[in-house]
Amino acid sequence: MNKNNNSNGKFKVAKYSNIIFIIIAFLILIFFYFIPTPDGLTHDGKVMIGILLMAAILWIIEPIPLAVTGLLIMIIQPIMHVIPPNEVFASFGSQAIFFLVGAFIIAGAIEKHGLHRRIALRFLSHFEKTPRIFTFGIMSSCAFLSFAMPAHGVAALFLPIVVSILIAMKITPRQSNFGKVSMLCVAYGCSIGSMGTLIGGARNPLTIGLLSDLTVPINVTFFDWMIYSMPVVFISLPLVWIILQFSFPIEINDISEAKKEIKNQVIKAGKMSKKETIVLTVLIITILLWIFFSSYTYFGLAVIAILGSIFLFITKTINWNDVEKRVPWGIILLYGGAITLGIGIQKTGAGNWIVNALFHTVGINPYLVVIVIIILTVLLTNIMSNIGAVAILLPIGIAISSEIPGISPLLAAMIIALSAGFAFMLVIATPGNAITYSSGYFSTKDLFKAGSIANIACILVIFAIAIVYWIGYLHI
Repeated sequence: MNKNNNSNGKFKVAKYSNIIFIIIAFLILIFFYFIPTPDGLTHDGKVMIGILLMAAILWIIEPIPLAVTGLLIMIIQPIMHVIPPNEVFASFGSQAIFFLVGAFIIAGAIEKHGLHRRIALRFLSHFEKTPRIFTFGIMSSCAFLSFAMPAHGVAALFLPIVVSILIAMKITPRQSNFGKVSMLCVAYGCSIGSMGTLIGGARNPLTIGLLSDLTVPINVTFFDWMIYSMPVVFISLPLVWIILQFSFPIEINDISEAKKEIKNQVIKAGKMSKKETIVLTVLIITILLWIFFSSYTYFGLAVIAILGSIFLFITKTINWNDVEKRVPWGIILLYGGAITLGIGIQKTGAGNWIVNALFHTVGINPYLVVIVIIILTVLLTNIMSNIGAVAILLPIGIAISSEIPGISPLLAAMIIALSAGFAFMLVIATPGNAITYSSGYFSTKDLFKAGSIANIACILVIFAIAIVYWIGYLHI
């Protein structure tokens, strides 16, 4: 009886606190609507800043679902007479949204037929020499699979695989450094891998969507993104793995039981089915088309993604019920709201005004601006969803590029999008952290200990790549 009373009490407290935060968010919006307009800012720009702050509170605290906040952002702009409704909803037709839909359908087919599990087991079977090499195998396998499907899906796949191996090895949760490193390799491998291609995280197509909607459009192809992002992945992956080895020195030497468990699971998986072969073929062809024909002079990302998903329907490897179950439609709505927010901030001049206010005292040194953007993004992505962090910061970053010499819109966007992948410190930072934490093999202190060091190291990595590679070599 007491347990029920306690749970009811906690539910009521959470319910009331959510209502309070919703009221605070709307009060901030109303406040910005009625206060005098500052110098250099239009009334519409002032209201858009209020909408931005309202969205930030709702995305960070999550008193309502993230997707509902996305819808709210869309309708609040015409209600406040900032952007006409036809312009707001036209933004939802961005090709990046349909790229996401197609990519999610393909990922759903991979998940339905267990193709991702087969690939994961095959990868792990090549890293069985020592415990340290095995943990690197976990991390690199997660990163590789995150190139082809959403990172949170990869984390959900690897959790039962790694747990079954740890149980077979009689690893005690929270007492074994091998268990801690194995699970953290899943979380961090997925996060780092999600930066590599446009498929790994919804924030990636959000970024190219906003860039393509600029007054002077910047079109980033699938291959372009890989050229920009892969150095970050290939440097960060072993670096974070080394940090985990030093943070939690592995205490075991024998992984024979792990080898047996992996072999057992490979045997259980059996031979590849006909439908798995079809899905793998469609995936490979789609990725090749993305790499070589995703520019606007050919088909574009969205057309290829939808084409790949249609082939899955034609070959009966997926049906609409599968799509309804596996496609996260809430992300699509969140994404649409984020795009309209970015366009509204850009059109009303709110972004430029915020930049001038932020960097008035900091100065306009491009290197200093780059490191400030990176640190701000990493801090924000650790306390809220990374797509929410990118949605808030991208319009500001693009505005920075128009005010600070040496910072291009593409550079600012890539810095923000990739820095948002370094959600290493808190359980709430990314679904991968929450999924692996649920296994019980590491504590929140363990996550913060390793994550804070990894974040500092990766901040330096992306700063160096931005200065040396993106600016110095690619001239973006």
